[in-house]
Amino acid sequence: MNIAVLLTCFNRKEKTCMCLQSMYADLDIYNKANTGPKISIEIFLVDDGCTDGTAEAVRAQCAERSVHIIQGNGSLFWAGGMRLAWNEAYKRHTEWDFYLLLNDDTKLLPGAFQELISTHQYALDN
Repeated sequence: MNIAVLLTCFNRKEKTCMCLQSMYADLDIYNKANTGPKISIEIFLVDDGCTDGTAEAVRAQCAERSVHIIQGNGSLFWAGGMRLAWNEAYKRHTEWDFYLLLNDDTKLLPGAFQELISTHQYALDN
């Protein structure tokens, strides 16, 4: 299962890194606990002119992960940044199973991916 995770950030290094850390922690929990298809994610993060070192911190934290940092022009704001992230994700791979739009100040709780997949399956079944 392939998921493109889309984020936009502007000078929120600690929050952005915490968001990614919690997401990867839950992804690892999901993939270890489930015997079925594993989830593979790629991050598409728009850095809309950060001056606090967000991009560098994310690169260091996620060196072993699939993270694409897209440079914005400083005037995209959230909606423009998310459109840019979505376009970049689409260019790289057009057959994503899901797009996950995530605010960079979100902390995923353990079980978030399980809940998302279960909810999706429930919706398909009903």
